[in-house]
Amino acid sequence: MDPFNSFRDYPILPGHVAILEGVLARALEERNLSIGSEEADQLVRRIVKLYQTGVREPGRMWEMIRTI
Repeated sequence: MDPFNSFRDYPILPGHVAILEGVLARALEERNLSIGSEEADQLVRRIVKLYQTGVREPGRMWEMIRTI
């Protein structure tokens, strides 16, 4: 039996952390935000949520985060 019931249950793997960080860095730079700002925190939550729903390709994630 698989102990993981959904994408949210899976851990974020080290290689995937690098992908998420890259998407975040690009979004912060484009929006001229600092890492500690409330807007940056909201971006992090959105990026992780995309990851948890199964979006793993950085380009796709980037396009989706840009529309938010």
